[in-house]
Amino acid sequence: MPRRRIVEDSSDEEPSQSQPASQLSQSQGGGEISDQDKKVLAGNVCNYFLVSDCKKIPAKRSDIVKSVLKDHGRHFKEVMAEANRIMERVYGYKVVELEKKNQFIMINTLMMNNQDDDNLLLAPTSNSEVANIGLVTAILAGIFMSGQVMQEGPMREYLKKLGIDIDSREEHPTFGNVTRYIHQDLVRQQYLQITLNKDVEPPSNEYRWGERAHKELSKKDILELVCKVYGNQTRPEDWVAQWKIVKKEEKES
Repeated sequence: MPRRRIVEDSSDEEPSQSQPASQLSQSQGGGEISDQDKKVLAGNVCNYFLVSDCKKIPAKRSDIVKSVLKDHGRHFKEVMAEANRIMERVYGYKVVELEKKNQFIMINTLMMNNQDDDNLLLAPTSNSEVANIGLVTAILAGIFMSGQVMQEGPMREYLKKLGIDIDSREEHPTFGNVTRYIHQDLVRQQYLQITLNKDVEPPSNEYRWGERAHKELSKKDILELVCKVYGNQTRPEDWVAQWKIVKKEEKES
Protein backbone atom coordinates (compact mmCIF):
# COMPACT_ATOMS: atom_id res chain seq x y z
CA MET A 1 0.00 0.00 0.00
CA PRO A 2 2.11 2.89 -1.24
CA ARG A 3 2.17 6.08 0.75
CA ARG A 4 1.85 9.70 -0.16
CA ARG A 5 5.27 11.20 -0.78
CA ILE A 6 5.67 14.66 0.70
CA VAL A 7 8.77 16.67 -0.12
CA GLU A 8 9.64 19.89 1.65
CA ASP A 9 11.37 22.75 -0.06
CA SER A 10 14.78 22.08 1.42
CA SER A 11 17.31 21.58 -1.33
CA ASP A 12 20.23 21.17 1.06
CA GLU A 13 18.46 18.18 2.60
CA GLU A 14 17.77 16.29 -0.63
CA PRO A 15 19.51 12.92 -0.67
CA SER A 16 22.33 12.68 -3.17
CA GLN A 17 21.99 10.76 -6.38
CA SER A 18 22.85 7.10 -5.92
CA GLN A 19 26.58 6.56 -6.01
CA PRO A 20 28.31 3.19 -5.69
CA ALA A 21 29.87 2.76 -2.27
CA SER A 22 33.08 1.64 -3.94
CA GLN A 23 33.49 5.12 -5.48
CA LEU A 24 33.39 6.97 -2.18
CA SER A 25 36.42 8.72 -0.77
CA GLN A 26 38.80 6.47 1.10
CA SER A 27 40.86 9.37 2.42
CA GLN A 28 39.61 9.19 5.98
CA GLY A 29 40.61 5.61 6.75
CA GLY A 30 41.16 4.50 10.31
CA GLY A 31 37.50 3.65 10.79
CA GLU A 32 36.33 7.22 10.15
CA ILE A 33 34.04 8.48 7.41
CA SER A 34 33.82 11.99 5.94
CA ASP A 35 30.62 14.00 6.26
CA GLN A 36 30.29 14.02 2.47
CA ASP A 37 30.63 10.25 2.18
CA LYS A 38 28.17 9.77 5.03
CA LYS A 39 25.64 11.97 3.27
CA VAL A 40 26.09 10.09 -0.02
CA LEU A 41 25.66 6.74 1.71
CA ALA A 42 22.64 8.05 3.62
CA GLY A 43 21.10 9.21 0.34
CA ASN A 44 21.63 5.76 -1.13
CA VAL A 45 20.00 4.20 1.93
CA CYS A 46 17.02 6.56 1.54
CA ASN A 47 16.59 5.46 -2.06
CA TYR A 48 16.78 1.82 -0.94
CA PHE A 49 14.05 2.37 1.66
CA LEU A 50 11.77 4.23 -0.77
CA VAL A 51 11.97 1.37 -3.26
CA SER A 52 11.70 -1.47 -0.75
CA ASP A 53 8.76 0.13 1.07
CA CYS A 54 6.58 -0.26 -2.04
CA LYS A 55 6.22 -3.92 -1.04
CA LYS A 56 5.81 -3.05 2.65
CA ILE A 57 8.38 -5.69 3.57
CA PRO A 58 10.79 -4.81 6.41
CA ALA A 59 14.31 -4.01 5.29
CA LYS A 60 17.02 -6.12 6.91
CA ARG A 61 20.29 -4.65 8.11
CA SER A 62 22.20 -7.39 6.30
CA ASP A 63 20.52 -6.48 3.00
CA ILE A 64 21.23 -2.77 3.45
CA VAL A 65 24.89 -3.50 4.10
CA LYS A 66 25.13 -5.93 1.21
CA SER A 67 23.24 -3.81 -1.34
CA VAL A 68 24.17 -0.26 -0.29
CA LEU A 69 26.95 0.13 2.26
CA LYS A 70 29.16 -2.76 1.16
CA ASP A 71 32.65 -2.18 2.62
CA HIS A 72 31.29 0.68 4.74
CA GLY A 73 29.05 -1.59 6.84
CA ARG A 74 30.92 -0.65 10.02
CA HIS A 75 29.41 2.83 9.67
CA PHE A 76 25.85 1.47 9.66
CA LYS A 77 24.61 3.28 12.78
CA GLU A 78 25.84 6.75 11.85
CA VAL A 79 24.71 6.40 8.22
CA MET A 80 21.27 5.20 9.36
CA ALA A 81 20.98 8.16 11.72
CA GLU A 82 21.70 10.51 8.82
CA ALA A 83 19.31 8.63 6.53
CA ASN A 84 16.57 8.80 9.15
CA ARG A 85 17.08 12.55 9.49
CA ILE A 86 16.76 13.00 5.72
CA MET A 87 13.72 10.73 5.48
CA GLU A 88 11.88 12.61 8.21
CA ARG A 89 12.73 16.14 7.08
CA VAL A 90 12.40 15.65 3.34
CA TYR A 91 9.82 12.90 2.87
CA GLY A 92 7.85 12.95 6.11
CA TYR A 93 8.89 9.39 6.98
CA LYS A 94 10.56 7.95 10.04
CA VAL A 95 12.65 4.78 9.93
CA VAL A 96 11.96 2.60 12.96
CA GLU A 97 13.51 -0.66 14.08
CA LEU A 98 11.17 -3.54 14.80
CA GLU A 99 11.25 -5.60 17.98
CA LYS A 100 12.90 -8.29 15.89
CA LYS A 101 16.24 -6.53 15.83
CA ASN A 102 17.98 -5.44 12.65
CA GLN A 103 14.74 -5.08 10.67
CA PHE A 104 13.41 -1.65 9.74
CA ILE A 105 10.20 -0.15 8.34
CA MET A 106 9.17 3.35 7.30
CA ILE A 107 6.38 5.18 9.11
CA ASN A 108 4.66 8.21 7.62
CA THR A 109 4.97 10.76 10.44
CA LEU A 110 2.76 13.33 8.73
CA MET A 111 -0.07 10.84 8.37
CA MET A 112 0.39 9.79 12.00
CA ASN A 113 -0.03 13.40 13.10
CA ASN A 114 -2.87 14.19 10.69
CA GLN A 115 -4.95 11.06 10.29
CA ASP A 116 -8.15 11.05 8.27
CA ASP A 117 -10.96 8.65 9.10
CA ASP A 118 -11.50 8.00 5.41
CA ASN A 119 -7.82 7.27 4.81
CA LEU A 120 -6.36 5.68 7.93
CA LEU A 121 -3.63 3.73 6.24
CA LEU A 122 -2.29 6.19 3.66
CA ALA A 123 -3.18 7.59 0.30
CA PRO A 124 -4.05 4.93 -2.31
CA THR A 125 -3.05 5.35 -5.91
CA SER A 126 -5.48 2.91 -7.55
CA ASN A 127 -8.90 1.33 -7.03
CA SER A 128 -7.32 -1.97 -5.98
CA GLU A 129 -5.28 -0.17 -3.34
CA VAL A 130 -8.42 1.56 -2.07
CA ALA A 131 -10.01 -1.87 -1.65
CA ASN A 132 -6.93 -3.33 0.04
CA ILE A 133 -6.73 -0.41 2.47
CA GLY A 134 -10.42 -0.83 3.27
CA LEU A 135 -9.97 -4.54 3.96
CA VAL A 136 -6.93 -4.07 6.19
CA THR A 137 -8.64 -1.28 8.11
CA ALA A 138 -11.76 -3.43 8.58
CA ILE A 139 -9.72 -6.39 9.82
CA LEU A 140 -7.73 -4.26 12.27
CA ALA A 141 -10.91 -2.58 13.50
CA GLY A 142 -12.54 -5.97 14.05
CA ILE A 143 -9.56 -7.18 16.04
CA PHE A 144 -9.47 -4.06 18.20
CA MET A 145 -13.20 -4.21 18.92
CA SER A 146 -12.83 -7.88 19.86
CA GLY A 147 -10.50 -7.09 22.73
CA GLN A 148 -7.31 -6.77 20.64
CA VAL A 149 -7.35 -10.44 19.69
CA MET A 150 -9.75 -12.30 17.41
CA GLN A 151 -10.11 -16.05 17.24
CA GLU A 152 -10.17 -17.90 13.93
CA GLY A 153 -13.89 -18.74 14.04
CA PRO A 154 -15.07 -15.19 14.71
CA MET A 155 -12.61 -13.88 12.10
CA ARG A 156 -14.04 -16.24 9.51
CA GLU A 157 -17.60 -15.12 10.29
CA TYR A 158 -16.56 -11.47 10.39
CA LEU A 159 -15.02 -11.69 6.93
CA LYS A 160 -18.12 -13.43 5.60
CA LYS A 161 -20.14 -10.39 6.66
CA LEU A 162 -17.77 -8.36 4.49
CA GLY A 163 -18.47 -10.67 1.56
CA ILE A 164 -15.19 -12.57 1.87
CA ASP A 165 -15.05 -16.36 2.26
CA ILE A 166 -11.50 -17.40 3.15
CA ASP A 167 -12.50 -21.07 2.80
CA SER A 168 -13.49 -20.65 -0.83
CA ARG A 169 -11.15 -22.12 -3.45
CA GLU A 170 -12.21 -19.44 -5.91
CA GLU A 171 -10.30 -16.19 -5.99
CA HIS A 172 -12.11 -13.09 -4.82
CA PRO A 173 -12.87 -10.72 -7.74
CA THR A 174 -11.22 -7.82 -5.90
CA PHE A 175 -8.69 -9.31 -3.51
CA GLY A 176 -7.66 -12.44 -5.39
CA ASN A 177 -6.35 -15.16 -3.08
CA VAL A 178 -7.66 -13.71 0.19
CA THR A 179 -6.22 -16.46 2.39
CA ARG A 180 -2.72 -15.82 1.07
CA TYR A 181 -3.18 -12.06 1.29
CA ILE A 182 -4.25 -12.16 4.93
CA HIS A 183 -2.10 -15.00 6.23
CA GLN A 184 1.08 -14.28 4.28
CA ASP A 185 1.17 -10.77 2.80
CA LEU A 186 -0.27 -8.87 5.77
CA VAL A 187 1.85 -10.87 8.20
CA ARG A 188 5.02 -10.25 6.18
CA GLN A 189 4.14 -6.55 5.96
CA GLN A 190 3.74 -6.48 9.77
CA TYR A 191 0.09 -5.43 9.71
CA LEU A 192 -1.03 -8.69 11.30
CA GLN A 193 0.39 -11.07 13.86
CA ILE A 194 -1.12 -14.55 13.59
CA THR A 195 -0.31 -17.21 16.16
CA LEU A 196 -1.54 -20.78 16.50
CA ASN A 197 -3.30 -21.50 19.78
CA LYS A 198 -2.58 -25.13 20.60
CA ASP A 199 -4.45 -25.00 23.91
CA VAL A 200 -7.81 -25.39 22.19
CA GLU A 201 -9.21 -28.35 20.25
CA PRO A 202 -8.83 -28.21 17.38
CA PRO A 203 -5.89 -25.76 17.39
CA SER A 204 -6.85 -22.47 15.75
CA ASN A 205 -5.31 -19.14 14.80
CA GLU A 206 -5.44 -15.96 16.83
CA TYR A 207 -5.23 -12.60 15.06
CA ARG A 208 -3.61 -9.50 16.55
CA TRP A 209 -2.26 -6.19 15.29
CA GLY A 210 1.26 -6.38 13.89
CA GLU A 211 4.02 -3.92 14.68
CA ARG A 212 3.41 -1.77 11.62
CA ALA A 213 -0.27 -1.42 12.53
CA HIS A 214 0.62 -0.32 16.06
CA LYS A 215 3.05 2.29 14.74
CA GLU A 216 0.93 3.57 11.83
CA LEU A 217 -2.57 3.56 13.28
CA SER A 218 -4.24 5.32 16.16
CA LYS A 219 -6.73 3.19 18.09
CA LYS A 220 -8.67 6.37 18.80
CA ASP A 221 -9.12 6.95 15.06
CA ILE A 222 -10.21 3.34 14.61
CA LEU A 223 -12.76 3.73 17.39
CA GLU A 224 -14.08 6.96 15.89
CA LEU A 225 -14.42 5.20 12.55
CA VAL A 226 -16.44 2.42 14.19
CA CYS A 227 -18.69 5.06 15.76
CA LYS A 228 -19.35 6.51 12.32
CA VAL A 229 -20.40 3.09 11.10
CA TYR A 230 -22.87 2.76 13.98
CA GLY A 231 -24.24 6.26 13.51
CA ASN A 232 -23.79 9.76 14.87
CA GLN A 233 -25.45 8.87 18.18
CA THR A 234 -22.53 6.61 19.14
CA ARG A 235 -19.53 8.15 20.89
CA PRO A 236 -16.08 6.61 21.45
CA GLU A 237 -16.66 6.77 25.20
CA ASP A 238 -19.65 4.43 24.81
CA TRP A 239 -17.23 1.58 24.08
CA VAL A 240 -15.92 1.38 27.65
CA ALA A 241 -13.24 -1.32 27.26
CA GLN A 242 -11.85 0.13 24.02
CA TRP A 243 -11.94 3.68 25.36
CA LYS A 244 -9.86 2.61 28.37
CA ILE A 245 -7.23 1.21 25.98
CA VAL A 246 -7.24 4.46 24.00
CA LYS A 247 -6.79 6.61 27.09
CA LYS A 248 -4.08 4.32 28.45
CA GLU A 249 -2.08 4.52 25.23
CA GLU A 250 -2.49 8.30 25.13
CA LYS A 251 -0.96 8.53 28.60
CA GLU A 252 1.90 6.22 27.68
CA SER A 253 2.70 8.22 24.56
